[in-house]
Amino acid sequence: MRLALQPWKLIKRIKEIEQEAYAEPETVQHNDMKQTAAVDLSKRLHDIRSVNDVSSFKALEEWRKRKMERARQRAVGKNGRGNSQA
Repeated sequence: MRLALQPWKLIKRIKEIEQEAYAEPETVQHNDMKQTAAVDLSKRLHDIRSVNDVSSFKALEEWRKRKMERARQRAVGKNGRGNSQA
């Protein structure tokens, strides 16, 4: 009874469509993958160049200096408070 209720024509058509989709030439899919890889590589190279830029390097160094200075001030503050409470 369940078999009689299934849409066999629809299932058959779906299988045909899936086979048609897989029957596309591999060269089209292969070229798309190559193009995607090339764009990805180009973006990565651009990102690396921008990171290595002199102004970016200077900004990074300034940020590191400020961070180390804040850490040093917190350490001195903790030591100073710890001694005054004792």
